[in-house]
Amino acid sequence: MSSTRGVRIGLMVVLVLAVAAVCVLAVTVSARAAVTALAALLAGCALLRATTPETVMPAVRSRAVDVAVLLVGAVALAYLSPWGDALPTE
Repeated sequence: MSSTRGVRIGLMVVLVLAVAAVCVLAVTVSARAAVTALAALLAGCALLRATTPETVMPAVRSRAVDVAVLLVGAVALAYLSPWGDALPTE
């Protein structure tokens, strides 16, 4: 196995574990904490996508589009996270 493939697999494993941790956080702590953690995860993914070479991070679109979409998602989730524990009103 090449070192690039090993790094790619390692990043995917870390991503899956991070999403699982967000799910556990939502169940055990609160939805607000989970949404905030998910926003931080998206920002981290944007940073990784912006700095790692194409051989390590799988790419479908251009790097700029991927980073922009991830950052917009992170900002939107961070903005909406205070309402994560809001009760529905009738």
